[in-house]
Amino acid sequence: MAEILLFHHALGLTDGLLAFADRLRAEGHTVHCPDCYAGATFDDVDEGVSFAQSIGHDALGEAAHSAARMHRTADVTIGFSLGTMQAQMLAQDRRRFRGCLLVGGALPPSALGGVWRHKVALQVHVADPDEWVEPHEVDALLYHAPHARLYRYAGKGHLFMDRSTAEYDADAADLFEERATHWLQELDSNQRSRQHA
Repeated sequence: MAEILLFHHALGLTDGLLAFADRLRAEGHTVHCPDCYAGATFDDVDEGVSFAQSIGHDALGEAAHSAARMHRTADVTIGFSLGTMQAQMLAQDRRRFRGCLLVGGALPPSALGGVWRHKVALQVHVADPDEWVEPHEVDALLYHAPHARLYRYAGKGHLFMDRSTAEYDADAADLFEERATHWLQELDSNQRSRQHA
């Protein structure tokens, strides 16, 4: 099973994200949820973004690396919106990570000072359209990760998957979770195949 580092979005580590982490644990995965806001949560995305800006990009990046040092056997990253930067950065920088799932964001690998590692399984989920996601940035990552799977959720809000937000959409969230859990199952199946090869 996977050991996951899950990075929260701009609203903070909400009850909705914690509930998602619990459902992954019920599937048998180990899930760590670093709280980069030290317990603070927001109802408004703009307020959350302003708070994240007050912390600073470098500090958020260091929080991700600190989580990776603390949980030395974690091998999969999941990031939501703001947290996609942290999840992608670790997947690029640290060889032990075998999978990366990004929800509501993606960056060109060069924007994080590195290159995409082709052995890392990648899945990207975005609302369509999404005012917080630059299509060319998603395309730039996918150019370097042609094996990746991209899922678009037409007409849904940016945080459609989080039941504690106003943008929550139950049907889209269920579909996202179905795809995410199947992807994790595939990761485990592929790992077992390599171990027995």
